[in-house]
Amino acid sequence: MTVPAVSRTLDLIEAFSKVRRPMTVSALAKLLNMPTSSCHGIVKTLEERGYLVDLKKQGGYYFTKRFQMHAQRIAVYDPLPDWLRPALGELRDSAGETVLLAKLADQRAVYLEILESGQSVRYIAQVGDTRPLHASAAGKALLGGLPTAQREAIVLEMDLAKHNVNTLGTPEALLANIEQGNARGWFLTDGEYLAEVTALAVPLMVGNELYAVVIAGPGSRLRTNLNNLAELLLKFKAKASRESG
Repeated sequence: MTVPAVSRTLDLIEAFSKVRRPMTVSALAKLLNMPTSSCHGIVKTLEERGYLVDLKKQGGYYFTKRFQMHAQRIAVYDPLPDWLRPALGELRDSAGETVLLAKLADQRAVYLEILESGQSVRYIAQVGDTRPLHASAAGKALLGGLPTAQREAIVLEMDLAKHNVNTLGTPEALLANIEQGNARGWFLTDGEYLAEVTALAVPLMVGNELYAVVIAGPGSRLRTNLNNLAELLLKFKAKASRESG
């Protein structure tokens, strides 16, 4: 369940991140397709808390350094172990494709780390992007890493929306696909969310938390290299198991 006021506040923050200039309340409301009264209430609340300041001569409201200060303080604590990011970078370099780290977030997979491939045609995403569990390699790996009863309960409650003709649209098909992934040790999506994207993933336990490590890229390139990429993922998982003790 989402809270509309919180969603609107986050939309406002992301709007400033995208536009990167002061904006009036009316301009913000128009950009966000939000009632001006609602936008005004959020802006005034943030202003009273010291997060926004009205720069009238420069065209409207903008964030103060208070927001940056809290973000920096939060970032000091990193729940991921020191070895993980360098290891993900090595995996990206060996695979020659984008590598992502994901975690379960309700009935979605959320990307926590993204290390893009240097190739001109590559898979591109942003930290915080989410993907449906039934149509992403990350989602399938996360489901595959759960106990069977918990996995089945989640799948039976999910909205298995069809994103294209390749999307698995029934609980039976999805559960069978996950069983196949568990049997071979890695999970695959081939054009099930974005038609041109193929991705492989493995579940990973780090600090008693379940993650998924993903290799993603253009289907035309990955389909010819699945076995090599799967081997890299399995080696990464084995290394992670040793590092985690």
